[in-house]
Amino acid sequence: MSTARVEPAAEPLQLRRKTTAKRETREIPVSQFGRVRTLTSYGMTPAQVAEFYGVAVDEIDRIIRLRS
Repeated sequence: MSTARVEPAAEPLQLRRKTTAKRETREIPVSQFGRVRTLTSYGMTPAQVAEFYGVAVDEIDRIIRLRS
C-alpha cells in the first residue's frame, strides 16, 4: 500500500493595487448630469462614477441630489 503524497499549501500571492494618479478636481458639464444619474441608477456606485469622470465623490452626490 502506497502513501499519498502531501504537498505543502501554496503561499497566497500578494496583490498590489495600482495607485491612481491624483487628478485635479474638475467639473462635470451640465449636459452629462443625466448620464451620471443613469450610471448610478444602473448600478454603478458614486465612487465608480467619480473615478470614471475624474472628480470627487462629493461632486457625484451633488449631481444625484439635484434631480430636477
